[in-house]
Amino acid sequence: MPVEEFDTNEPHIILGRVLSSIPEYSAKLYKSALFRHILITGTTGSGKSYTASKIADRLSRDLKIPVVIIDWHGEYQKLLPYHTTLNPREFPLQLFTGEPDDLSILTSIFELTPPQEYILEKILKRKDFVKLKTIDGLLETIEIFPEESTWFRESKLSLHRKLSVLSREEYSDLFKFYEPTNVTFNKLFLELDKPLLIDVSKIIDLSIKKLYASLLVKRIVNYATKNLKQLAVIIEEAQNYLSKQNPIKPICEMLREIRKFNIGLIVVAQSISQLVEDVMANTNTKIIHAIKSKQDLEVIEKAVYMEHSLLSLIPYLEVGEAVYSTISLKKPILIRIE
Repeated sequence: MPVEEFDTNEPHIILGRVLSSIPEYSAKLYKSALFRHILITGTTGSGKSYTASKIADRLSRDLKIPVVIIDWHGEYQKLLPYHTTLNPREFPLQLFTGEPDDLSILTSIFELTPPQEYILEKILKRKDFVKLKTIDGLLETIEIFPEESTWFRESKLSLHRKLSVLSREEYSDLFKFYEPTNVTFNKLFLELDKPLLIDVSKIIDLSIKKLYASLLVKRIVNYATKNLKQLAVIIEEAQNYLSKQNPIKPICEMLREIRKFNIGLIVVAQSISQLVEDVMANTNTKIIHAIKSKQDLEVIEKAVYMEHSLLSLIPYLEVGEAVYSTISLKKPILIRIE
C-alpha cells in the first residue's frame, strides 16, 4: 500500500478509490497539490471530462474553492449537478487592456508575422488609439497607417485580412474594444459559490473561440492574482492553448508562474505528445486514463516513474479508471474515479 507523505489533516477532496488494495481506501487530492497544477489525459471516452467535473464539484462544495471551467464542447452542464453557466455574449471581454500579453495572444492565435506584429504594436502605442471605439475603427486605421518601407503595404493588407474576422456580425458582441480601465471581475467572483461554466461551444470560428477563451483565462487569473483569491481553472482541449506547433505563450507561462498565488490549473488533453513540455514538467499531479497512442505512452514513461506492470495497464484501463500520480504518494497508483 502506498504511504501518504502529507499530514492527513490537510484539506483534501476524494477522487474515488484505490484499486488492487485490501482493504480498499480512498484516493485523495490534497489542496496543496491543486495549486501545483493537474494534468488529466486519456483517449476520447476514457473519462477525462467526468474526472474534471468531479474535481470541480468537490473543490467547490468541500473546500469552497472557486472553479471556472472553459467548456469547449458544452458538455459540463450535464456532468455537473450544481453550476452556473455564463454565455460569452453576456460577458464581452476588453480586447486591449494595455497589457503586453494582449498582443502576444493575438499574435499566437492569428499567427501574425513579425512585420504584422510590428504594425499592430505601433498602432496600439499611438496616443490617439484610445479614440478608436470599434473593431472596424481598428481595421480602418490599419488600412491608412503610413507606410514606412516597401514591405509595409503587403503586411498591412495581410494583417487587415487576418483580423477582419473580428468584425463579423456574429462575433461583434464578444469583445469590447478599448476602455481606459481594465475589465473588473468583482461581480463574477461573487457568483463563484458553485462551478462557473464558460460555454464557448457555440463560437464556431476556431480562432475567435481560442481568442475569447485565452483572454478570459488570462483576465480571470490576473484578477485572482492581484486580489489574492484562490482559484481553480479547468482548461479543456488544452491543445488549443498549449500545442507544440503554436503555443499561446501567456498561457504557457502561467503554468510556471501562478502556483505561488494559490491558483491551480487543471489541464485536460487527449494527446500529451502534442503539448509543450511545460505541461508535463509543471503539473505535479497527473491523472492518466486509458491511452492507446505509442507516442503518448512514451511521454508518460519518460515523465512519470512507475513500475512497468502499471505502465503496461494504461492502454487497457476501463472507463473511469486511471493511473494517479501526485506529490502525496511515493509512487503512482491505480484508482477508479467515483
